[in-house]
Amino acid sequence: MPQNNQNEQMPWFSCPGPYEDVILSTRCRISRNLADFPFPSKLSEDDLQRVNSLVYDAFNENPHYHFIDFNNISYLGRDILKDKNIIKDVKNFSCSAVVLDENESTTCLVNEKDHVKIASFVSGLDCEKAMENTYKVDEFLQKKLQFAASYDFGYLTTYLKDCGTGMKITIRIFIPGIIMAGKFDSIIALVQEKNLCIQPVYKMEGTTDFGCCIFDIFPGSSSRGTELDQLAVSQSIGLLILKTERKIRSEFADNNPTIVHNFVNQSYAKAMYSLLLSYEDVVNIISGIKWGLQLGVIEGISEDELNALYYRTKHGHLLYLSENYPFTYEQDLKSDQEMQIERLRTIVIQQAFEHIQFKK
Repeated sequence: MPQNNQNEQMPWFSCPGPYEDVILSTRCRISRNLADFPFPSKLSEDDLQRVNSLVYDAFNENPHYHFIDFNNISYLGRDILKDKNIIKDVKNFSCSAVVLDENESTTCLVNEKDHVKIASFVSGLDCEKAMENTYKVDEFLQKKLQFAASYDFGYLTTYLKDCGTGMKITIRIFIPGIIMAGKFDSIIALVQEKNLCIQPVYKMEGTTDFGCCIFDIFPGSSSRGTELDQLAVSQSIGLLILKTERKIRSEFADNNPTIVHNFVNQSYAKAMYSLLLSYEDVVNIISGIKWGLQLGVIEGISEDELNALYYRTKHGHLLYLSENYPFTYEQDLKSDQEMQIERLRTIVIQQAFEHIQFKK
């Protein structure tokens, strides 16, 4: 089977992507609302069901998408959707349906904050591909649905900042070299100059944790320029950060080889000699090993394998494995599900790191 067909059957986060050493992923999201209906927060129950039915009918003609009633998704299913950044929360999240393609790289939420919220995820830095995948859905929906828009404001959305194109491109970056070299302020200034926002993905307690080196960059407003203008800004900022991180991390490694090896050795040792690991632990471990791979300290694992581990070690995915496959846990863990998840997370990491070797 050709490689591209294999990738189509894999989760998007397991597929290789351009510049994935620094840019972990790209997400393009567009918000749309049906004309002649209030926004979801103001919909009556009858109108909510009517919108849901109209969107269902539009998707029903495309066999590549699966329309799922949100009420029929179990707590575990919602946990997995949260892990994959498809929904924001498990307990305090509401929509009427979730639409997924085969590898869940393109999704749609129905009656969340807006009637339709389409998103596409790709590995690495590829704003054009993410945008193309999202607008394919938008185009075939518009053959069946009329979206609310005006000449002055563009597409009309619940949040004023989403009006205009209704589009938001988010790139997720990994920049340990910039952080350790004390150059992060320059990145903040660069992002703000482009009218973009930057925020940490994970909340870590220690400032030296590698989890503190992962950030999302996204526009503060969808009304600045056309879709192509916004794509160009996101792609250019990603390439500039890529170039800066690669240069700084190389210089940092040349000047601080002992510090680099210490971080990588600690990450590997914690992974291979632990019995229980929290998700915060594995984010730091994966990121430390990722840095070691980039600097030529280790071999035996790839960037896309490491990037996939950020998702494969999340709670929902591991809970699904634990409930559907026969694992044997230590006696003192048999009555504690959370400890079982930490044990399974450790096993997943250790199996992934089996072929890692340190270069001499």
